[in-house]
Amino acid sequence: MSPQSSHAAYYVATQMALAHNGILRGLNSIYFQAPYIPREDLVAIRDFLTYCQCWGESMQHHHDAEEEIFFPSIEQISGVEGIMAQNIEQHRAFTPGFDLFQDYARTCLPKDYDGQKIRSLIDDFAEPLTRHLHDEIETLRGLDKYDSGRVRQAYQRLEKSLMATDNYRIAPLVFGTSDRTFEGGMHDFPSVPFFVPYIIQHVFARRHRGVWRYNPCTIWRDPRELAFKE
Repeated sequence: MSPQSSHAAYYVATQMALAHNGILRGLNSIYFQAPYIPREDLVAIRDFLTYCQCWGESMQHHHDAEEEIFFPSIEQISGVEGIMAQNIEQHRAFTPGFDLFQDYARTCLPKDYDGQKIRSLIDDFAEPLTRHLHDEIETLRGLDKYDSGRVRQAYQRLEKSLMATDNYRIAPLVFGTSDRTFEGGMHDFPSVPFFVPYIIQHVFARRHRGVWRYNPCTIWRDPRELAFKE
């Protein structure tokens, strides 16, 4: 434990790590289920492709908000030009493969679906993405030398931007890829009033009801077996 563990940098790093864990759980869920969806079940395939789209949209929104809102704020707070440049470069490193994955999820017809193609596309960007998600946490921890209050405010602005999204496509994904048992249940993430999962389940999740079967967790953030597996 750092002597400055009360510094907002540690809170921000923890919250971001929890968000990154959700991104990776969603990607793993896609990767592990992709080959095992029955080719004759066109509804299941359509829903799975929508799930892939929603995951891509969520990650795109996350990284766009970082670059447009959070990173410039951190540069201003630190007074160090380019302090987040490595993070931006890492975004660029996985973007080509990620874009091909998004294109496939958006344009593939259910009758032409190929689960191994999904896996191949993920293989092309998973390593630089995973490295970036890991490295960014260390960058955030290093912000403990700057003003704690301003770092927290910068993150709060990012959080507000992240919440301004399509709740019908993103909220069920975010909660369904969050594991409340992680590290013994010591984290409450996303931290919301008790009734929010009920709203997500009975309002937002209904529009694309079949899509959320692919989540690795329930809307209440409890881990569960994958819907399709070997």
